[in-house]
Amino acid sequence: MDIEQRKYVRFSVQDNTFAALGSEFEKVGKVNDISKNGLALSYLIESIKVGSDRDFSKVDIFLSGNRFHLQRVPCKIVYDIQDSKSNKNDSIMKHRCGLHFGKLNKSQSELLDLFLKKYTTGPLSL
Repeated sequence: MDIEQRKYVRFSVQDNTFAALGSEFEKVGKVNDISKNGLALSYLIESIKVGSDRDFSKVDIFLSGNRFHLQRVPCKIVYDIQDSKSNKNDSIMKHRCGLHFGKLNKSQSELLDLFLKKYTTGPLSL
C-alpha cells in the first residue's frame, strides 16, 4: 500500500479547469488535480519535438466561461512525461506535467485559497 507523503492535500477539480504555461500560453492543458503548492495537468503535443528555450516559469489557472482566472503563478516543472495511455504511433500524444508553485504574492495566495474552497470537488482519492 502506497502512503501519501505530500505536505498538502491534493484536490480533484471541476471538468472545466485548465492551466496555461508560459507567457504566451505555449502549453495549455486540463488540470487533473491541485493542491496548495502545485498541480498536475494533461496536455496534447505533436509527436515531433522541436527544441525550445521557452520560459515556463509562470502558469495561469482558469475555468472556462470566465468564472475564475489566477494569473502568472510562479512555478517550476517537476516532471513532464508521456501519458502511458497515449499511443506512440499517433501524431498527437498526451503528456502529463507536474508543477510546483513558487512564492505567491498575497493576492495570488488568496485566489488560490478561494479556488481550492469553491472550485474543487473534494480530496483526490488515491
